[in-house]
Order: sequence, then structure tokens, then C-alpha cells
Amino acid sequence: MVRYLDPAAVLACRTPLMEHFNSADGKAAGILTLLGMMFTILARTGSTVGTFLTAGGLAKFAALSLLIAFTAVALATVLQIFRTISPRFPKAPPSLMFWGDIIRLSREDYKAQVQSMTPEQALEQLLNYNHTTSTICSEKFKQLKRGMKCFQIAAIIWAVLMAVVSYRMFHG
Repeated sequence: MVRYLDPAAVLACRTPLMEHFNSADGKAAGILTLLGMMFTILARTGSTVGTFLTAGGLAKFAALSLLIAFTAVALATVLQIFRTISPRFPKAPPSLMFWGDIIRLSREDYKAQVQSMTPEQALEQLLNYNHTTSTICSEKFKQLKRGMKCFQIAAIIWAVLMAVVSYRMFHG
């Protein structure tokens, strides 16, 4: 049984960060999937939408406005979602926990540096990693939140457009 564990090392080693990356990316992928389904359904009702666009008057203006609004907000959603999936990485001190910093070394140099570390140096590497990863996660969720707001607006516009199209399809 271990008699003493450094509290800072225990905390640093037990900080759960990686599932947050996957959580943000999974939600972003789900939004892209839903947008794809919305555009597919819209394309499948293209002939009915086309009748609105050729009708003239208020029907043409309403259909065109809804189409343009949906497309613009959906594009904004996609841009925000891509910023979620691949955020800008902040400047960070080098850490032998980051794959990019590890790969810059030869295998022998990496092994030598890791084996020569003191517990304090190893803890510092871990703290650098945790802080940078937390910053990236925070940025991902900020972008995801913006993407979700855009998606909600796009979904409302799409629902109105589909309600109009459905009414036209079933009531001539």
C-alpha cells in the first residue's frame, strides 16, 4: 500500500479531460448529420418548392426568403461546427504529453528525457498538458454553443418551410 501520494500529482493524474473532446466532437457530428438529413428532405420536396418559386407573388417571396434564410443559417452552423471539430490551438509550453512535442524528438531522445525526469518535472509536464487541454475543450464548447444556436434557428426556418411545403403537397 502506498503510504504517501502527492495530492497535486493525484489531482493532475485524475483530471478527466479526454472525454470532453469526444463529447464536443460527437455533438458537432450529430448536428452535421441532422443538417444533412434536413437538406436531403428539402431536396426530395424540390418539385413542390419549385411550384412556389414559379408561382410569383407572395408565395414566391415567402419560399425564396425561407430558402435563403435556411441556407445562410445552415452555412453559419456548418462553419461553427467545423470550428468546434478543429479549433485553433493556443500557444502552450512544450509538454512530453502532447503527441506533437513527442514526435519532434527521436525515440531515443524521448525515452532519455522521460527517464531523466524528476517527479516534479513530470508533474509540471502533466499540468501543462491539463491546462492546455482544458483551454482547447473550453474553446470547442464555446464554438459548439454558437453552432447549436445557429442550428436551432436553421431548424425553425426549415420546419416552417416544411410545414408550408407539406400543406401544399396535401392540400393542392
